[in-house]
Amino acid sequence: MKQNQGDNGNAKPLKDLWIGMGITLSIYLLGLILLFVNAIMVLPYIVVAIVALIIIPIVCFAKGKKRMGQGALIGLGLNILLFTACSGIILSNNGG
Repeated sequence: MKQNQGDNGNAKPLKDLWIGMGITLSIYLLGLILLFVNAIMVLPYIVVAIVALIIIPIVCFAKGKKRMGQGALIGLGLNILLFTACSGIILSNNGG
C-alpha cells in the first residue's frame, strides 16, 4: 500500500504550470523595467506583449503541454488584472 510516499508523478505537470505562469509574468516585469528605462518604447512593447500573451498559450496547447498552457492562461489573467489596476492608479492621479 503506497500512500503519500514521495512523488506520484505530479511534479512535472506542476512545474510546467509554474513555468507557464513565470513566462507570462516575466513579460509584465519586462514592461515595467522598459517603462522606467525608456518610456517611448512602451507602446510598441504593449503591442508585442499582447501578441505574445495570446500566442504563448496557443503554442503550449498545440505542443501538448497542457499544464504549461494553463499556467500561461493564469499568467495572462494576472497580467490583465495588474495592468488594469496600475492604469487605474495612474488615471486617478496616483491614488490621491
